[in-house]
Amino acid sequence: MSMSLKIIINGLTSLALLFCLPLLAQTTLTIHNQHNQALKNAVIEIQTQIAAKTAVVTTEPLIMDQVNKSFVPEVLIVPQHSAVAFPNSDDIRHHVYSFSSTKTFELKLYANKPKDPILFDQHGIVVLGCNIHDAMVGYIYVTNNPYTYLTDEKGQVQLPIPATEIEKIDVWHANTTGDINSRQSFSSFATKTELKLQLPTQQPKQRDSFEDVFHHAQ
Repeated sequence: MSMSLKIIINGLTSLALLFCLPLLAQTTLTIHNQHNQALKNAVIEIQTQIAAKTAVVTTEPLIMDQVNKSFVPEVLIVPQHSAVAFPNSDDIRHHVYSFSSTKTFELKLYANKPKDPILFDQHGIVVLGCNIHDAMVGYIYVTNNPYTYLTDEKGQVQLPIPATEIEKIDVWHANTTGDINSRQSFSSFATKTELKLQLPTQQPKQRDSFEDVFHHAQ
């Protein structure tokens, strides 16, 4: 093998290892409740030792759709100062609104899509409802933290940073004990690449109206 070929091969090997490094640094985080049940749609906010950044504002509106009398997705993470569009993909009309102090708004009875997206300029949790269909509840989590993630069906999320660089993890879930704004904080993660955190939850209470949910979000 010629010297020039060896140099090329060694260079390609080093480049491959370089691109693999971020994958090796990932941390698998799993959120479960007190019954060891995986928590889908838990929101994770990471405070790191890396230089502080802010969430990137989206140039195009994010989408909170309405499908089969449900909000889709059920939980939407929105960078602060971004806009959200609320198309209605059902063949019936919806009346979307929120009493949450983070963002109070109302989209009166409509089909297809409303005229303008809604701007979310405050950090916090927004509970969505439809005054026509009481079973419809959705959540918008407005954040200024770029390290904000949503767990999957297995209650997991892949964090692109090693546990050694994590100072604190804040976890939110719609069914957490306490009010709708409650978050639980965790710290001291040593050098683990797999983290499992327990978040106590409760069964959603029976409600007669959306005010039973919204009054906790004031």
